[in-house]
Amino acid sequence: SAPPEAATDTDDAFSAFADSLDEDSLFDDDFDDGAYGEDGVPTWQESLDSLLDPATPAAKRQILLSDLLNGSDDIRESVQDALAKRKIDPILTPTGKKLQDGTRAVARQITADILPGIATAVSSGPPTPNNIDKTPAGKIAPDLPTLIPKLGSRIFDALSNQARQNLELLQGDLADPTRIPQRLSKQAEEIATEAKNVFLETPEGLEGPKYKVLSKGEGYEIREYEAYTVASTSMAKVGEPYSVDDVASGGAAFNALAAYLFGANDQGRSMEMTTPVTTTSLGEMRFYLKKDGGVTTDTPFPQPLNEEEEGFNDKGTVNIAEIPPSRLAVRRFPGFVTEGEVARQKDALLSSLAVDGIEVDVPHGAVVPHVVFQYNPPYTIPIVRRNEIAVPVREPGAEVGAADLETEWVGTSKSEDEDEASGFGTDLDDIGPSDVEDGSP
Repeated sequence: SAPPEAATDTDDAFSAFADSLDEDSLFDDDFDDGAYGEDGVPTWQESLDSLLDPATPAAKRQILLSDLLNGSDDIRESVQDALAKRKIDPILTPTGKKLQDGTRAVARQITADILPGIATAVSSGPPTPNNIDKTPAGKIAPDLPTLIPKLGSRIFDALSNQARQNLELLQGDLADPTRIPQRLSKQAEEIATEAKNVFLETPEGLEGPKYKVLSKGEGYEIREYEAYTVASTSMAKVGEPYSVDDVASGGAAFNALAAYLFGANDQGRSMEMTTPVTTTSLGEMRFYLKKDGGVTTDTPFPQPLNEEEEGFNDKGTVNIAEIPPSRLAVRRFPGFVTEGEVARQKDALLSSLAVDGIEVDVPHGAVVPHVVFQYNPPYTIPIVRRNEIAVPVREPGAEVGAADLETEWVGTSKSEDEDEASGFGTDLDDIGPSDVEDGSP
C-alpha cells in the first residue's frame, strides 16, 4: 500500500484543483431556462437557442432569424463585452451556459469526490480479513446469501413475463398482419426518443409525480406535490449508515424495483418506467407508479412477489407506499450524485432558505432530512443530467404542533397490524418526502 504521506499529498492535490474551480457557478443556477431582458423580451442568446432547437417550427425559425439579423447591435455589444472581460459568458446561449456549468460541476465532482475515493481504495491495498468489511463489497457481503436468490428469482419472473408478452405479440401479428406496420412504427419512435434522451436534461416519454411551483428563490424553487404511489425498497436497514456512494446496494435496490415494474408482481403485469428515481436520506429508493386504465380504487397496483418471511426493512424487499402531499424546497444540479455533492448542494439550499426566511419543516433540534431526485437514464451524458435535492418546508405563517407533524410525516402504506407483525411501530410506517431523522444511530 502507498505510504501515508503519499496519500495525503494526493488528497491535497485533488482539493487544490477542486477549489480552483468556479464554485459560485455550481450554486447560482436558477430554474429560469432562458435569458430574458428586463422588458421580458428574449435576448439574442435566447433567440439563437430557439433557432438551433430541432423542435422549433419552420415558421418560427424565420421570425427568429429575422430578429437575430435586426439585433446585430446587441450581438456586437455582447462580443465586445466578452473580449473586454476575457470571458465567454456574455455570448453564451442559455444552453451553452448550462453546458459550461455542467462541465464545471462534473469536474468538481470528479476531483473532489470520485478520484479521492478511488485513491483511498487503491492506497488501502487489496481486501484482507481485517479490512474487507470496510469495502463496498464487504459491506453488502453479509446480505448476499439472501439478497442474490431474492433478486435472481424476481428478475427471472420479470424476464419470463417479458418473454410471454413478446410471444403474445407475435401470435397477434400472425393472426392480424395489418397491425405490424403500426407496431414497428411505434417501436421506432420509442428508439428515437431514447436516442434523444442521451442529450436531454429531462428525458422525454417518462411520467413523474405531479406538482406545481409556488415560488422561486436564488437557486431553488418551492413546489407543492400531490399525493402519489411508489414502489420502494431499502438500501440500508434501520440504524445502519447509508451512503449514495454505495453502488452495490444502490444497484441491488434498482434491480429489485425494476423487476417489479417489468412483471415480478402477483399479476405478472408490466408497467411503464417513470422518472425520477428517488433516494431518501434514510437509505430508501423509490419508483413513482403511474396510474393507468388498469389501476382504480377497487383494483390497486399489483403486489410485489416478496417472500412471506421477509421483513419490512429487508434489503431487496419491495413495498407499495402512499406518499402524502408535501411542500418541498428543490435545488437542481447537474453531473454525478455523490455523497460530497449531495452535502454541498444541501448546504447551499439550506443557506438560501435561511437567507429568505423560509422555515424547514422539521421538529426543533432534528436533523434536516432530504430526498434526491435523479431524472436521467445512466447513458445520459453527465454534464446535462438533471438531479435535484429537496427538503420539506413549512407554509408561510403556519404553526405546526407535534401532532400535526406526526400526521404530515407518517405515510399510509400499511395498517397498524402489519406494522406490529413486521416489528416496527407506526412511526416507521411509511416515511414520506418529509423523512424524519433524529440523528440517533
